[in-house]
Amino acid sequence: MRSALLVFLLCFTMWSPPALQGMADNAPRGTGSTFEERQAAEKTSRSRYRNLEVVSLVLILAVGGGAILWAVRRK
Repeated sequence: MRSALLVFLLCFTMWSPPALQGMADNAPRGTGSTFEERQAAEKTSRSRYRNLEVVSLVLILAVGGGAILWAVRRK
């Protein structure tokens, strides 16, 4: 029962709208933020997400390769 609750909370936090998760990096924090500040913050967040995409792809390929290797050696 406790593991089901933890899975539910994990899924809820992942699929909740951004307003519940906090403000994005490139959102204006007040009236004083300029276009250049927002542009720099957006560039930073874009490169962070690009790095996450690369890491997830490498992880998927490593796990897939390990599964294939395990299946081949099992025979």
